[in-house]
Amino acid sequence: MNDEAFVERHFAVGHQDVIARFHTPILAPGGEYQCQWQIVWPDRERKSRSCGIDGVQALMLAMGTVHSELCESDEYQSGLLTYLDQHDLDLPPSWGRGRLYDVGSPPE
Repeated sequence: MNDEAFVERHFAVGHQDVIARFHTPILAPGGEYQCQWQIVWPDRERKSRSCGIDGVQALMLAMGTVHSELCESDEYQSGLLTYLDQHDLDLPPSWGRGRLYDVGSPPE
């Protein structure tokens, strides 16, 4: 697996960062593409990989999995985890539909 992330997003829990990192999808020996992902919390770390039929699908599935992991966290459920001071984390499967894209909408 590639050890270097090619993109990352910073979220906040109070004044502390939560970082989601996505690695470049690679073609695995079994023929599928794998995208390694990682969530670095102030007190813990979670990492795994998502597989797809091509690199785009593997990356999209990794982003969707990270979105689910974040939304299921105690920090998100209690309203503490934010992105750009909003509850909308702007990751698949919901990106492009949240308050970040509603022009003139007040922040949550």
